[in-house]
Amino acid sequence: MSIKNILAIVLATSVVACSNEDNSRPEGAVDVVAATVASDYTSGSHAGIKRESDGTFTALNNLLPTDSDITVAAHGNYFYRIERYSGENITKFSFDDPQTPVWQFSTKDSVDDAVSSNPQTIIFASETKAYILRYGKTNVWIVNPSATTEAEFKIGELDLSAYDDGDGKPEMNNGVIVDGKLFITMQRLAGYSPDNTSYVAVFDVATDTEIETGYFGDNVKGIPLSIRNPNSNVVYLPEDNSVYISAIGSYSSGTFIGGVEKINVTDYTTKLVLDDDNAGVSPYGKIAGFTIKSATQAYFIGYAGFTDNTLYQFNPSTGIASATNNTALLNGQISSITLDEDGDLWVSDSTNASLHVIDTTDGSEVAVIDTQLNPTKVVFRD
Repeated sequence: MSIKNILAIVLATSVVACSNEDNSRPEGAVDVVAATVASDYTSGSHAGIKRESDGTFTALNNLLPTDSDITVAAHGNYFYRIERYSGENITKFSFDDPQTPVWQFSTKDSVDDAVSSNPQTIIFASETKAYILRYGKTNVWIVNPSATTEAEFKIGELDLSAYDDGDGKPEMNNGVIVDGKLFITMQRLAGYSPDNTSYVAVFDVATDTEIETGYFGDNVKGIPLSIRNPNSNVVYLPEDNSVYISAIGSYSSGTFIGGVEKINVTDYTTKLVLDDDNAGVSPYGKIAGFTIKSATQAYFIGYAGFTDNTLYQFNPSTGIASATNNTALLNGQISSITLDEDGDLWVSDSTNASLHVIDTTDGSEVAVIDTQLNPTKVVFRD
């Protein structure tokens, strides 16, 4: 969708709570953005959410409708809406004006390329350097998010072709930058089946060269995972200097080969901290999402079926997990979970087209925010 077409769309808004305005920011400024998708997957949009001075929330919904295959990323005062398989573009917005694009650039190799680049996320090293993970390709794009023209946008590439499992792509899908190192997860699926070992490649951000992580004998430099098909945010926990990765294994199969694994960012050693199949018992279903607050407090989505998901609290140091006491988040449809800078947990409830904000100190519900369409990914202003 072109910027001209985007700007021509009439915006639909919805206010979920009213209170005193924060005059320190422009009218219409927001603090949180969610990608939202229609229940029949025929359309998508984004919602902007403002935290008011009295702790309530105001939401602007159905902003700039587009296709349903979208996600969002954020850095500083800007967020980026990513249209994946069919759209193949990224649109930059300011949190101060979530309705007006700053730019929209393509992630296609060429206008005639028939193979979708399928961008999954953008990971930021700085205001002028970021990495676009392209699920349908073998090369990561290095880009300048502050570019003002498309010609200035792409500034380099990272090569992941060594991880190609035979279908022309390693299925790169997420990552994080820690201490000047970029960690990239790769699913390495055979069609839709997790038949191959999933890997994490590590690159030096200063030189854009791949780092040898010490796992020899497999002809690649990256880290082999014991879990397969990583599928959600990659989260860094400074407390134990580790990157945490969750994997779902196979959505459809009764085989359980997922869980949560952590990687020490200094020596690249790994440890499985949550197994979705413990001695033949799979009490949670598949692991469909994960976030972590501390070495003893984390959360995951237990996936027993497409509309049978439950939010669990989990202690990574002991392996003990239990379902939370929020009845709306038991056996429903949860698409994502993430923590904000205050430690509140944001849960995307696709059963009720809403966001639940939970105080992780006592488990109480801070707010339920109506997003009209189903929220699938949430990001915050830095």
